[in-house]
Amino acid sequence: MATVVQQLLVLYIFIFLGWFFGKRKPALTKQGGLLSFLLVNLFLPAKVFRTFSRYCTPEYLQQHGGMLLASCCFLLSFIVGSKLLAKRLTPKHHEQNVYHYSMTISNYAYMGYSLAEVLFGEMGLMNLIFFCIPFALYTNTFGFAALTGQGTSLKRLVNTMSVAIVAGVAFGLSGVVLPGVFNDVLASASACAGPLSMVFGGLTLAVFPLKEMFNHKVSYLIAAIRLLCIPALVWGVCTLLRLPHILPSAVLMACMPCGLNAVAFCSLGGQDCKGAVRLAMLTHLGSLLTLPFWLSILP
Repeated sequence: MATVVQQLLVLYIFIFLGWFFGKRKPALTKQGGLLSFLLVNLFLPAKVFRTFSRYCTPEYLQQHGGMLLASCCFLLSFIVGSKLLAKRLTPKHHEQNVYHYSMTISNYAYMGYSLAEVLFGEMGLMNLIFFCIPFALYTNTFGFAALTGQGTSLKRLVNTMSVAIVAGVAFGLSGVVLPGVFNDVLASASACAGPLSMVFGGLTLAVFPLKEMFNHKVSYLIAAIRLLCIPALVWGVCTLLRLPHILPSAVLMACMPCGLNAVAFCSLGGQDCKGAVRLAMLTHLGSLLTLPFWLSILP
């Protein structure tokens, strides 16, 4: 437990620093787009490619192939359940999309990857990335379309993250070893992903005044669903069906706060992003209490 709390404190200190700098110098929040671009197109893909190229072997796929089926089942249940609930919570179409996305997609990449690697090692990171592939595909297609107001396009499937996954799998299965200098570049880029992800999160949360983040009752309900109900459901299903090899990655994905991409996607589409920021703020603060519990019961 002490290790879990310590690593969470490290991540939240970076979030606080991003928020603090954003509040002290509001102009810095405009640099969030640059940080987001670097994370999405360089640092996170480097981490994903490096992990897959090292651990995605034929034996791994044979032993863990069922994780993708389980992930798809969880994703489908989240999509259906969150859509039905969002329609009950608000009549506004855009708010429905924000609520639906926030209950379906967690911050499994920016925060989850960092925690998985520190707490469970590179194989734990590999399992989480592999399990979350369907969630990543949904994020960049239907999730992006809903929050930006743009149509769904299969072209969105071709992005730096999907290319990193495919290339990493290809290198892993082929057994090709990259030259040392490339490994060093990938290792350095991967090391930047965690701290910069948290700083970006802090800058994102600094956009709006704090008093506007805590005066919306529905947001508290969604935060409770995101931080308590969904991970409890996932833990219960994995335990009931006796899926111990899937449980750590599934629960780790499920117990993360709301995904920060909701804010980025709304901004890209010129949509109101206040609701997405509010949910991100509430769930990241609330996860200070809930994450230690969920991480402590993981095998």
